[in-house]
Amino acid sequence: MIDLGPLAWMVHVAAAFAIAFFAQSVFSPKGREARVVIRAMIPVVILTLLGAGWLPHPVAGMLIGYFGSRAFGSWGAARGGLIAAVIAAVVLMQLGASWLLFPLFFMGLGWLASGGPARGRRRAPKVQAEVQAEVPELTAQATGTPLTVSAPSAAEGPLAPFLADARLPAQARAQLVALNLRTQEALSLLKDQGLEGTEGFFVARAIREEYAPEAVQAYLKLPRSLADTGVIQDGKTGAALLSEQLELLLDGVQEIIAGSLQSGGQALLTHGRFLRERFAKVEQDLRVPVMIPAADKVK
Repeated sequence: MIDLGPLAWMVHVAAAFAIAFFAQSVFSPKGREARVVIRAMIPVVILTLLGAGWLPHPVAGMLIGYFGSRAFGSWGAARGGLIAAVIAAVVLMQLGASWLLFPLFFMGLGWLASGGPARGRRRAPKVQAEVQAEVPELTAQATGTPLTVSAPSAAEGPLAPFLADARLPAQARAQLVALNLRTQEALSLLKDQGLEGTEGFFVARAIREEYAPEAVQAYLKLPRSLADTGVIQDGKTGAALLSEQLELLLDGVQEIIAGSLQSGGQALLTHGRFLRERFAKVEQDLRVPVMIPAADKVK
């Protein structure tokens, strides 16, 4: 170690900042990248060699937390960062935190026991099951009444290619299924009512063919490692913004369906008034007068 004499306290102060920098780097959304982990380790190594021999121990503790948060989730997206973290663990053990070997060993055994490399491959069926579980709930919420989702209707239309896209969050795919069904319902209702040239018809078709696909495509252009964790605006991630936009589109379709209900209901009320007026008059015209015989005079 290099002894700096009176300047040693400056090394220890800098070491405290190095701990904060390490934590901020590896636990941020970008902490999945190898270069971020390596960059966070550089000041740790330098300051340890300059005299802060205690520094590897708290950093090693945070590294255990890093492995726990990254390796036991969707570890494939953080593969680069995890490899760099293994290298960092070896460096920390060489700098004095040799105890790190034991918790990492048992953590590795736990990771293998929980599925290890197969964890990512099993995630797709799980997500698909979540979508199937959420679709009935969302479609019922869209109109307030249950809707039976049939396989052919849910797999047709311009939104169908996105319904099985594993890159989309399960919530977004469930909303797309609801949008696919609701827009088709709105278009069919308006067509049956002879309202194909109305604004509602064009809006419903635009939601189905333009607005929803464009929102999904914009989300898919985000970096895969940051799409669900990186904050874009007002504390919201890309996944949250996509879900928010799809919910707005669902509300818009619901308003169109409600409008078609009012339109069809008005026609039904008009027809009811006609029937009441028509048959009430006929009933009066066909009514047979009842002749009441005069009572016999009392003698």
